[in-house]
Amino acid sequence: MSLDSAVPLPECPGVPGEASRVPVEPGRGPVVLERVRELAALLDEVPEVVHQLGEEQLEALTETLLGLSGRFAQLATVATVEAVDRGTVAGSTAANTTQWVCRHAEASGVPIEPVEAKSIAVVAEACRERKNAVIAAAVARGSCTVSTARAALTNADKVAPVIPSADRDEVLAWFLQLDPALGAKGVQALTRKILATYATEALSAQDAKLEQVETLTWGTTATGMTRLVAELAPANAAVLKAAITAGSAPRPASLTADPAAAAAAGTGTGESVRDERTPGKRRADALMELIAAGAKVAAGEVAPVGSAATILLTMDLSALTQGIGGATTPTGDVLDAGAARRAACDAELIPAVLGGPSQPLDVGRRERLVTKGLRAAVVIRDGGCTFPGCDRPPGFCEVHHVIPWWAGGETSLTNSAMLCCRHHQEVHRHGFMAQVRPDGVTWDLTPGRMPSHTHAAA
Repeated sequence: MSLDSAVPLPECPGVPGEASRVPVEPGRGPVVLERVRELAALLDEVPEVVHQLGEEQLEALTETLLGLSGRFAQLATVATVEAVDRGTVAGSTAANTTQWVCRHAEASGVPIEPVEAKSIAVVAEACRERKNAVIAAAVARGSCTVSTARAALTNADKVAPVIPSADRDEVLAWFLQLDPALGAKGVQALTRKILATYATEALSAQDAKLEQVETLTWGTTATGMTRLVAELAPANAAVLKAAITAGSAPRPASLTADPAAAAAAGTGTGESVRDERTPGKRRADALMELIAAGAKVAAGEVAPVGSAATILLTMDLSALTQGIGGATTPTGDVLDAGAARRAACDAELIPAVLGGPSQPLDVGRRERLVTKGLRAAVVIRDGGCTFPGCDRPPGFCEVHHVIPWWAGGETSLTNSAMLCCRHHQEVHRHGFMAQVRPDGVTWDLTPGRMPSHTHAAA
C-alpha cells in the first residue's frame, strides 16, 4: 500500500484569501451587518444630541451605551473566532491574531488598548478548542466579559490538576458562576482559595517565585510628575496596602490655633474643616510618611521599637495550626498559610481565626504581641537580622516567635528573634528553628523543625 493511498494528501489550499475562504451562506448575515453599520453611524451623533435628553433619558442612554460597550467586545471575539477558523487571519498580512484585531480597530477609527486587543485574540483562539466550549458559549451569550473569559481560561489550567475529580467544564463553570461585578479579580481570588485549600505547597511555591521577581520602577510623566510602578507578591502587597490604608484616613484640620483662618473660612474658633485631599493624595502622603519614618530609623535617628503594620486576616483554625488553606484580607487578597503565619508573629492584629461555622475563636488578642519594651530588648540583644550571613539592621526587621504563637509559644525575650522580611519568609516557609540564648540566636537550618510545620507552606 502506497503512502498516498494510506494517507490521502490534502488539496492545495490555493491563494490565501481566495479559495481558502469558506463560501458565504445565505441568511440574515448581510442584513445584520448593514444594521450594525447603521448603529455605528448613529452612535457618532450621540455627542451632538445628548444635551437634548431629559434626566431619565440620559440615564437610559448611559445604561444602553455601557451595555453595548461590553457586548461589542464579546461579539468582536465571536467574529474573530470565525475569522481564524476560515483562515481569514492567516491569509492576511497580520503577524498574529492580536495584530489583526488591532488593525481592524484602527480602521474603524476607534483604536482600542493593546491589552484589550490581546484579550480578544487570546479568547478567540481558545474558543476554537472543544475543551473551552463552556467559555465560547458564555461569550456568545453575553454572560461573560472578555477579560473574565481570559482569566478563567488561564486559571483553569492551574486549578484542574489540583482537583482531579472535577473536569475542565466544571472548573470553568465555577468561574462563570461568580458575581460578574468581581470580574477577572474574582476569578484570580477563587483560584488562590482553591489552591490554598487543595494545593498549599503549590501556592506557597508559586508565591515564592513571585517574590523573586518583584519589581519597583519609576519614570517621569509628561507633566513632570514621577510615576512609581510596583509589582509585589500577595503577602508583601497586603502589608503595603494595610500600612498605607492605616495612614490615609481623612484628617480634619482644627482652626482653633488660627483665628484668622477661622474667620476667613467663616467658621468659629474650635471648629474643624474637612480634609480636602483626594483619596489618591492621602495615600501618597501616607506613603511618604512611612518612607520618612523608615529613613529616620535606617539613619539611626529614631529607635526602631514600633510595631509592624496592622493586617487583619480571616482564616480557618486549621489554616493557622496545620497550614491547610489560606487567609483573606478585607480587600479580598488571598494569602497562603505561610504568609498568614508570618503575619501572626509581628503584625498589629492577630488573624481572625474561625472555627466551626465561621465562629470567631480569637480576634485581636493583643497580649501575644511584641510590646515596645520587648522589641527594644530584642533589638539590643540581636542588633538586626539573626539569620546566618544576613546584616540587615533592626529597622528592616520583624520580631519572630521562635516557637510559633499558635503552637503554644510565649511572647517573651527567650522566644523572640529578629529577622528581616526576606528571612522571616524563609523561616516560616521551610520551618527552621532556632536556639535563643541571653547573648544571641543560633539557627538550625534543618527544614521542618518548627512545631506544627507539616506543610511546605507553613
